Amino acid sequence: MLSYRKLQKYFPEERIRNIKDAIDRKVKPLGSLGLLEDLALEIALILENAPGDTISLTPQHLIFAGDHGVAAAHPVSIVSGDFTVKMINNFIEGGAAINAFLEESGIPFEIINSGIRHPEKLIPGNITVRNCSLGFGTRDLGTENAMSDAELKKAALYGKEIAEAALSRHCNVLLFGEMGIGNTTAASAVMAALTGLSPEECTGRGTGIGDAALALKISLIKKGLSRLPENPSPEEILRTAGGYEIAEMAYTMIHACGRRIMLVIDGFIVTAAALLAVKIAPKVRGQMIFATESGEPGHRLMLERLDATPLLRLGLRLGEGTGAVLSYSLIKAAAAFFSRMAEWDSTNGRIIFRN
Repeated sequence: MLSYRKLQKYFPEERIRNIKDAIDRKVKPLGSLGLLEDLALEIALILENAPGDTISLTPQHLIFAGDHGVAAAHPVSIVSGDFTVKMINNFIEGGAAINAFLEESGIPFEIINSGIRHPEKLIPGNITVRNCSLGFGTRDLGTENAMSDAELKKAALYGKEIAEAALSRHCNVLLFGEMGIGNTTAASAVMAALTGLSPEECTGRGTGIGDAALALKISLIKKGLSRLPENPSPEEILRTAGGYEIAEMAYTMIHACGRRIMLVIDGFIVTAAALLAVKIAPKVRGQMIFATESGEPGHRLMLERLDATPLLRLGLRLGEGTGAVLSYSLIKAAAAFFSRMAEWDSTNGRIIFRN
């Protein structure tokens, strides 16, 4: 959650004060609902609800999937690059953790093919796979730029398309997840370049690699970052060391900016995309709710850079948007108490019940 003072960077002070006053009038001791009160305040601000409104939530979960050349060329993961398409097929067949959580939450979802290596291996099913492919996996960031200028421009166009499609369905809560073997390598490189922190501080074990693979992962990130100019732009960082799915997530967030839509940010990889989005379009930070602090060691440092207090700290490091979906029950609870809880009438000490 953002502090009251920091919210003023993104929302008019009068609106913040009016909504905060309405929350304080609820029949409870002041602040007794803790972070749920801060969450309700941010939800009402993002969705432009006024005191007395009923907050209506229309969620959509998006899983952005892409393959990474660094994982195809080097053993930076405990599984092969082919595992990306296998996991997407598992999503389609309903056998993943995210399927269980989505079914329990009643949230619809869509898979975005941002650039998997073997799209021909995708199976048919009831889950929509939107083709926004930028190519058949990025190039090896350890030896060359991960993507071209043309691919980056295409990512921006796809990001706009994805955001507009969600808005056309009257979605006002976008939950972000990802799938891509090797994407912790790309996200760590992006984080190091954006924050100035060392690759050692930004890089974790991802799928559970050993010491030798971790050392290799760090060395490849250093090689990729060595090609960057001094004070690189976010776009240069993306082109040099990013992933197709990271780029499309970032541009989807950017194109949602100012559109009355809440962006629920999952773990390490999605937060790297969020950090890129904020660097390109700073105002989009005001629309972000951070779901979880993952088990990746660099994630906490990224959250600090974004002034983000996550809703959950469960040690998750699965990806898929699992943390985002698990946090949705808290988002619903915050919206529910804002919408339905009775208020004190300070003039006569009576309780005002909501319809």
